[in-house]
Amino acid sequence: MTKALDRIGITAIGESATELAEEGRRAEKAGIECVWAPELFRSSITQATWLAAQTETIGVGTGIAWAFTRTPFVLAVSALDIDEMSGGRFRLGLGAGVKRLNQTWHGVEYGKPAPHLKEAIEAVRLIMEKAHTGDPIRFEGSYYDIDIKGWVRLQKPVRERVPIYTAAVREGMCRMAGDVADGLVGHLIASTRWLDEVMVPSFEEGLRRSGRQRADLDFLPGVCCAIDDDEQRARDAARRTLAFYATVRTYMPLWELHGFGANAAACGEAFKKGDLEGVAAAISDEMVETYTAAGPIDKVRERVAEVAERGDGVGVTPPTYFIPPEQVAEYQHKLIEAFGPSAGPA
Repeated sequence: MTKALDRIGITAIGESATELAEEGRRAEKAGIECVWAPELFRSSITQATWLAAQTETIGVGTGIAWAFTRTPFVLAVSALDIDEMSGGRFRLGLGAGVKRLNQTWHGVEYGKPAPHLKEAIEAVRLIMEKAHTGDPIRFEGSYYDIDIKGWVRLQKPVRERVPIYTAAVREGMCRMAGDVADGLVGHLIASTRWLDEVMVPSFEEGLRRSGRQRADLDFLPGVCCAIDDDEQRARDAARRTLAFYATVRTYMPLWELHGFGANAAACGEAFKKGDLEGVAAAISDEMVETYTAAGPIDKVRERVAEVAERGDGVGVTPPTYFIPPEQVAEYQHKLIEAFGPSAGPA
């Protein structure tokens, strides 16, 4: 699957809306295939809309939109809008997010995330397919009971199907992706061993039980990359992003697979005390080597190629947590220059 290296995705990054647009155009000029708008400090939907308006050829996706915090109707018409505005370049990336944020930030039901997200994808797809027909839209499930009558979307879709991708990292969500999603966006901290032993077998199981083929799922694993001739500086930046994820209980199995459970627990304890330096200090150099690509360009290229062998494309993301914005931008620019097929002088 070496062709996966011809399909590079990046995360949308920019301190301001102007910078966000500039980075999108920079990636487009370099030949990056898709820019994915994250969700936490900004809305992934509004970012994707802005990027679609500011670019001409690059794919634009939500990477990811929290599915349970918006209704399937809102997600469906938003996806159809952005696909129209981008001329058919949009990918709707949906994810569950973590339970605590769904419940305490948004006040929405979380339930069992994989079945919940499966229903959300099915409901969104149904609404998108029928929106312009005027036909009644009926969806009945455990989480959604939708009954739309007497409504027709006057704007015709620009293509037959807007692809729906889902974020996944653990077994249940990967199986669900194999069941119903058009694509699966992997997590940037998944090691190659985690890909081989957990993610790929799980989504293949979902494909089999749903009667689908491997070609029916676009798998895009990701890598956290810090290109830097100063290898220690690169490792320290990557270490801080790992530290952020180590404080989230959901990811404990990823650490435990490689024997790093105690490190992750120490991260969590330091975080509870407000000791951010202690959080980063709990991440060993061995962990950085296991989960990220940090150092000179040749080393990073080798690791990205290794991950790309497992997928149909690959996402490259700079370290983003607990480092200055200018350092994030520096690593983002280096990634675009290193992996954009048409990259040239900025």
